[in-house]
Amino acid sequence: MSSLPDTNRLALDRTVLANERTYAAWIRTGLTSLVAGLGIARFLSNSMPLWSTHIIAAILILFSAVSFILAAWRYEHLHVGMAHLDVRMIPVYTVKISSIVLVSCSLIALASLWYITP
Repeated sequence: MSSLPDTNRLALDRTVLANERTYAAWIRTGLTSLVAGLGIARFLSNSMPLWSTHIIAAILILFSAVSFILAAWRYEHLHVGMAHLDVRMIPVYTVKISSIVLVSCSLIALASLWYITP
């Protein structure tokens, strides 16, 4: 007689994996907008007015910082709801530390925006 897998356990595992994929998607979005902002500031400064490239780049870089913050907030929001269950998840402090580092990188990029353009 074969034993069937515990469907509750499988559902919890799928929920955890979906939460981690969502976190990764927010981080990818933030990194993409950070790189796009820096690329616009660096490579379009000669073809557009300098003030417009700085504004566009600043908006993209600020969006990246917001994406990193939202990634950690959404991850923690589900993690708190599942804390009483016996499910293996990435620890919240790891997610918070990585998001803080990425937000710091975005803010440093925003502060140095005026130094990377010729």
